[in-house]
Amino acid sequence: MLLAVWLTLLVLHGHLLVGAAQSSGKLSDQLLKRYLSNEELVAWMDEFTHKCSHMSRKYSIGKSAGGAELWVLELSDKPGQQEAEPHFKYVGNMHGNEPSGRMLLPQFAEWVCANYKSNDDARRLVDKMHTHLLVTMNPDGFAARKRENGNNVDLNRNFPDPVELKGSAEKMKQPLPNAQPETIAMMKWTLDTPFVASANLHEGAIVANYPFDGYADHSERLTGKRHPAPDDAAFQYLAKLYAKKHSFMAKSQEFRDGITNGAQWYPVYGGMQDWNYLAGRCLAITLELSQSKWRPEGELQSLWQENREALLALPLAAGLGGIRGTVVSAADGSPLPATVMLDGIAWNTSARLPAGYFNRPAAPGSYTLHIVHPGYQPAGAAITVPEDGSGVVANFQLARAGDKNSSSIRVASSSRQGGRSSFTVTPLTKAAAERDRQQKHNMALAILGLLFCICGAMVLLHVCNGQRPRQRLYNRVGHGTE
Repeated sequence: MLLAVWLTLLVLHGHLLVGAAQSSGKLSDQLLKRYLSNEELVAWMDEFTHKCSHMSRKYSIGKSAGGAELWVLELSDKPGQQEAEPHFKYVGNMHGNEPSGRMLLPQFAEWVCANYKSNDDARRLVDKMHTHLLVTMNPDGFAARKRENGNNVDLNRNFPDPVELKGSAEKMKQPLPNAQPETIAMMKWTLDTPFVASANLHEGAIVANYPFDGYADHSERLTGKRHPAPDDAAFQYLAKLYAKKHSFMAKSQEFRDGITNGAQWYPVYGGMQDWNYLAGRCLAITLELSQSKWRPEGELQSLWQENREALLALPLAAGLGGIRGTVVSAADGSPLPATVMLDGIAWNTSARLPAGYFNRPAAPGSYTLHIVHPGYQPAGAAITVPEDGSGVVANFQLARAGDKNSSSIRVASSSRQGGRSSFTVTPLTKAAAERDRQQKHNMALAILGLLFCICGAMVLLHVCNGQRPRQRLYNRVGHGTE
């Protein structure tokens, strides 16, 4: 009897020792082995910010419908401080049954912290940027293993839609009557933080999706036609970059180069991607990272390896690879919230206070940049964005209207190695700016003249042919060719 009791106690003691060993293990060691619960994810954040306190902070942007905190992890050498540096955000687990992002983003943070001293890109990400990781936007949906949030609402159909609101920026900043707590928190966070770009992690395909997600007529039909945004070149560049850095996304048999325009794939209205771009002034793309939803836990390690390089390359290209700088008054050096424009792109951004910092993601190529602010002389420059990802740093000093001195530009080196950079910046003189405007005016007149000639020719052809056009149309319909 005593022997049986002793053996039972020995077995229980062994179980306790095993349990204690498991519970004492670091949660970071479990990130690629299993899906952490919501509570474990918060505990991991505490563990990480303690271990990597020199480059991170944890903060909440609100609560879910079920009352769970929506925690964000910020990576920066000066987390929480306002600097003349770009802000980028990754969003995971927007749909509760697409949880891979809530494991990839923590592992990404772990990799950056572990490789900060040995990897140049990890160091650039921390020292030159602020990267924010919302590891789960929908903790309630994850806990219930469903797409929707705790109120059974699809969060990616819950944002103010630019088509329905006819593109009104001010109306798009106001939550809808049925806006969910998660949506409201996301909107406020985006509008309060000067995010340059963003990526939302999903599952159900393997492709990088870019705006626009819907059509101007709000059509739900699968037409296969693209609806490009004004920044189509920049969006395609960022999407292709992620696809190329991914292990095999760019080799897709379904999507050319591993990317797709959202509307061309299937129309979405009320989505977060278009809202980010038009209301939040933030270039956002959507990353579909797995054909199957809720990837088996045994494949999390493979999923990380597939995306590791791409997850690092995207924020660096968006935040540091375009055009950035500051705008200040030439008189006293005070920062100015000036408007920043690129010729030929009908989407503007602004320099943000308190530093007057602006950041304009752009694909490699040549651009004409204009800086304007009420009461000041405008400034401009012809800029060539290099292909090496270093971007262009151009700082502007605006002279007051009426001053004898003109506005000026100072170029800082943006070489990744700290030496000479490959970009070029040519300030626009008043004469050059006038020639530029005259050329555009002449081009517009030429196009109008061409259109007039084409319309005249069409009218003449119709008169000469009499009723034959109508007869041809009748024949086509009668023979069923369309």
